Amino acid sequence: MIKNKSILVTGGAGFIGSHLFEKLMSEDNFVIIIDNFNNHYSGKEKNIAEITSSYKQDKDYDLIKGDLLDKEVYKKINNNIDLIFHIAALPGVRYSIQNTELVSKNNIIGTLNVFEYALQNKVSKVIFASSSSVYGNPIYTPVDENHPKNPISPYALSKLTCELYADYYFREYGLPITCLRFFTVYGQRGRPDMAIRDFINKIIHNQEISIYGDGEQLRDFTFVTDIVNGLILSGEKREADGQIFNLGNSNPISVNQLIEKLYSIAKKPKKIKYIEKQKGDVDVTYSNINKAKMILNYHPSVNIDEGLLKSYEWQISNSVRQ
Repeated sequence: MIKNKSILVTGGAGFIGSHLFEKLMSEDNFVIIIDNFNNHYSGKEKNIAEITSSYKQDKDYDLIKGDLLDKEVYKKINNNIDLIFHIAALPGVRYSIQNTELVSKNNIIGTLNVFEYALQNKVSKVIFASSSSVYGNPIYTPVDENHPKNPISPYALSKLTCELYADYYFREYGLPITCLRFFTVYGQRGRPDMAIRDFINKIIHNQEISIYGDGEQLRDFTFVTDIVNGLILSGEKREADGQIFNLGNSNPISVNQLIEKLYSIAKKPKKIKYIEKQKGDVDVTYSNINKAKMILNYHPSVNIDEGLLKSYEWQISNSVRQ
C-alpha cells in the first residue's frame, strides 16, 4: 500500500481519478490534483466535494484547476512529488473522430508535459493510464500485451503515441514509467457518456435504450475499484518500471447480456432498439491479465453482477439525469 507520500493525480476530479484520489487520501497521502474541469462532462465538482468534505485543503490535499497544456500550471505545485498518476485525457472514441485535433493535442502534448515535469523534478515514478483501444479489433483473444497494435480511432492512436513516448523517456532518460491499458471501466461516478451509465439512466426514466450494431459485441467490463487497485499496485512495484500491463476483468460479456442484467436489476420490462454500428467501435475487448497477475499481484475481485448492482444503486441514490 502507498502511504505517507506526496502524490500528483492528473484528472483527479474525473471518474477513475476521483476513485484513486479517494483511496490515496484514506492512506494518509498528501494528494495534489490537477484537473481543468472542462465542459466535456459534468459532475466533477460533485466528485471532489464528496471526497474532500472530511479533509482540509493545503493540509491534506491540494486542488489545482488548470490545463496540462499550460506549463504555468506546473509552477503551482509546491511539493516535492514522489509519484505521479497521469489519468487525465480527453476520452471517447466517437468524440475523438469528430474532434481529432483537439483530442490529439490534449492527450499527447499534455502527457509530454507531465513526463517533462517528472524528469526535471526527479519524480521517482510515473503511472500512465492507457487504453485497450490501442489493440483495435483483435486477431486473437484474450489479448496479451504483445498483441499487434491497430488503433481505429484518434483517441486510441493518441494513447498509443503516449505509450511510445513513455518507452522513449524510460530508455533514454531512465524515467520510471509504467503504462496500464484499461479495459472498459465502469462504476460509480462514471462519465455521463459511458454506455453503462447511459443505459441505467434510460432504464430509471423508462426511456428506450439504443444499441449500436447487433449487441453481440463483447466487452471486458472492469469495475473501477479493481482498476484503482491495479494503479496502486503498479505504483508500489519497481519491477513494473518500463513495463506495460493490461488491467481488465478477463471475463467479457455481450452488450445484449449486459442489457439483460441491468433490466433484471431494475425489474423493468425491456425497451430497446438496434441502430447502425458506430465507426471506431471494436468488436471485442478481452484482456489477458497474466502479466499483471504475475508481476503486480493484480487480481480483480468485483464480478459483473456485483459491479452493475453498485452502479445502479449509485445512480438511483444520486438521481442522475442526462
